[in-house]
Amino acid sequence: MMVTRAILLRRYRFSENSLVVVWLTERHGKVKTAVRSATKQGSPFAGRLELFTKAEIAFKEPRSGDLHVLNEVMVEGNHTLPATYTTILCASYFAELCDLFTEPMHAVPEIFFLLERAWGFLQQQAPSKRGLEHFETEMARHLGVLDPAVPALHSLSSVAHKLPATRSLLLEHLVEPS
Repeated sequence: MMVTRAILLRRYRFSENSLVVVWLTERHGKVKTAVRSATKQGSPFAGRLELFTKAEIAFKEPRSGDLHVLNEVMVEGNHTLPATYTTILCASYFAELCDLFTEPMHAVPEIFFLLERAWGFLQQQAPSKRGLEHFETEMARHLGVLDPAVPALHSLSSVAHKLPATRSLLLEHLVEPS
């Protein structure tokens, strides 16, 4: 059994009552977990598998493939983000970048801590273009692809070829202070 701190990046249905939950973990990088009966009433995971949740998770290594079995989720305090459209959009973009640039079971603790700091930022203040660009710069730096001569966006897109579409939508909604 493996135990680590994690941030929930995304989740999707696996069957009628089961989910696949993708985590960015401190010690193991990106981890996909299967959660049986997650949506059943009375499930021990009820309310613990919301997007952007920070938690300590316990999971088992799969016999084959890359789908681990989630055993336990212990949510870390109250880490909910403000429920504004722009904040959720920004958090989604950050989560999509982390999902795009991390590999299963390959630890990159610097990216985990970057995302954790971004969540703290979004809990305290509204997203900004400056914050978005800072996140992209730090992501490119930690990945070793930052070219100081161009915006970090170009460094990242040179590796991924296409960044999440959420970015352009987010830019439309960011309001910079005067």
